[in-house]
Parts: sequence; C-alpha cells; structure tokens
Amino acid sequence: MAEIKKLAFGTDHAAAAVRNTVREYLLSLGYEVEDFGYDGEGSCDYPDFAVKVAQSVRDKKADKGVLICGTGIGMSIAANKVKGVIAAPCWDEDTAKLAAQHNGADILCLGSRTATVNEICSRIKTFLSTEFEPRHAKRIEKIKEIENKQCSK
Repeated sequence: MAEIKKLAFGTDHAAAAVRNTVREYLLSLGYEVEDFGYDGEGSCDYPDFAVKVAQSVRDKKADKGVLICGTGIGMSIAANKVKGVIAAPCWDEDTAKLAAQHNGADILCLGSRTATVNEICSRIKTFLSTEFEPRHAKRIEKIKEIENKQCSK
C-alpha cells in the first residue's frame, strides 16, 4: 500500500464545531490537508462538499478523504455518486478498520452528531493506519463492474 500523505477533508455546517480541531489533528499527524470544509454561517448543502472531496480522491490529488456531516450518511451517499471512489460511513473503530481493510474505502464518513471529537479523531487514525487486504480485491472488482455497467447506460 502506498503511503498516505495527502488528505481531502470536507465538512458541512453540522460539523462546524469539530472542523478546526479535526483539521489540526490531521496536520499534527503529518498529513497535508486540502480543506474543502464549510466555513460560512448557517446551513449548507453537504453534497457540495462531498463531491469536491470525492473528485480530489478520484483524480489522485489526495490519497484518501475524510468527510464529516451530522451522521456521515449523507456525505457517504453523495460521495459514492462519484465514479471510482468508495466512501464508507463508520460508527466506531471496528467499522473504520473494516472499511479500509475489507472494503477498500477511499473516503471515511463520520458524524459530528453521533461521535465526540475524540472518537472522530480515533476513527480517522484507525482508518488511515489500516491497509487493504488484497484477498478482498475480487469483491472490489465486482463493485467496479457494477459501477461501470450503470455508468454506461
């Protein structure tokens, strides 16, 4: 597995309270962070940020991505619409590890309303430090085949 150096990071309004803390945490771990997070006031639309992160990962401008919204679900749905990426919502360290190890996830999606900032940081560290196990590659290829068939219609 190639070393992860650059991260695409995105948040919506629901993650405003944790955005800066998480970004600083990622920087403290030595990652270069491209921040697509929302820095306005009031509500915003999470798909706008999810697609920016997903495109950055797809285009190899970033090695991995991290998205945070209220639950992680909306961001994962939107990011997964970008062909060529796998975004996974994760609820704990086990799901973060398995998303990377078994599912080959490129993007970790987390919820600021369902986890503390410490839990968020712990899940990110687990996700980024877990390598994909090649024995699962056949399943990832099947997912890509489904995606290619859907995109060709």
